[in-house]
Amino acid sequence: MNNKLSAAEVEARVRADLAAVLEKWNAELSAEDHYPGYPECGEDVRMTISVPAVYGQDGETIRERVEIDLGRFV
Repeated sequence: MNNKLSAAEVEARVRADLAAVLEKWNAELSAEDHYPGYPECGEDVRMTISVPAVYGQDGETIRERVEIDLGRFV
């Protein structure tokens, strides 16, 4: 890994890698405030990757739905 990358280059590479992973797994990235309507609590934004279930021709589950909690930012 080249340690002399600018912040913009690192951001571009991370975004490209994340987009490729989301596309590969047909996944979606979401972020939401966990405590909306409570301004005294500040923001507790939680990010999640959602990967849909996959079903076979007979309706059997090949892969169950997956939610990956990426943590929170306060």
